[in-house]
Amino acid sequence: MALPSSSPLPSAPGAEVREAVDDAGRTVVRASFLGDVPHGPMQVFSAPGKPAMDAAYQAGLPHGAMRLFDERGQLLQETQRVGGVAEGVTRSYHPSGKLMQTQTHVRGALHGEAVSYAESGDVSARLRYVAGRLDGEAAYFHEGRMVRRENYRAGLLDGEVLDYLPGGGVAQSSTYVANVLHGPLRRFWPNGQLMEEIAYRQGKPWGSPRRFDDAGREIVAATAPPGFMKSLEKLVRGS
Repeated sequence: MALPSSSPLPSAPGAEVREAVDDAGRTVVRASFLGDVPHGPMQVFSAPGKPAMDAAYQAGLPHGAMRLFDERGQLLQETQRVGGVAEGVTRSYHPSGKLMQTQTHVRGALHGEAVSYAESGDVSARLRYVAGRLDGEAAYFHEGRMVRRENYRAGLLDGEVLDYLPGGGVAQSSTYVANVLHGPLRRFWPNGQLMEEIAYRQGKPWGSPRRFDDAGREIVAATAPPGFMKSLEKLVRGS
């Protein structure tokens, strides 16, 4: 991926290629200008022969393919710009060079599916965007298995959220309305039996939780008889 500092840079018709150098005389920027406005290819270097950015400009704004690199010259991201804003598919890469993420932009805003990948190549997240905000199902994975599933509406958690056990069963389910926990929150034993149920209203617990053993039997907490606590208090005071 290395671009030698002496590489020729094709310029736009009528444009002038200019270079900026550091104190050691090494090229750090090479770009095409029309007057004082960047117009045409631009290359930025982080070290001799090591590119930091390879892009194209039109009337002073990024326009066309753009590639970004790390300090070793390894490709980190490739994207498209139209009039200075992202447009189309953007691909990001792990330092190893393996694909890390794909996203799609429409007029600068995330729109459509975004997928993240682990170094192994397994999908780690699959999200959906509409006009820059999460909208629809969001799923998260670990080593190929789903660990969490959420639902979004206009950027806010809205609907059922499920967390999964390593074996694939549901560990917890909850319900959100406009990013606020609202509705039943349930936790489950590994065998699928309900462990605990708590009702929420506007983000706060409502009523007493219900708890169950792994056979499905409800666990009823022992309650003290009327007047017991007052009698105990008198006993402790010695009266």
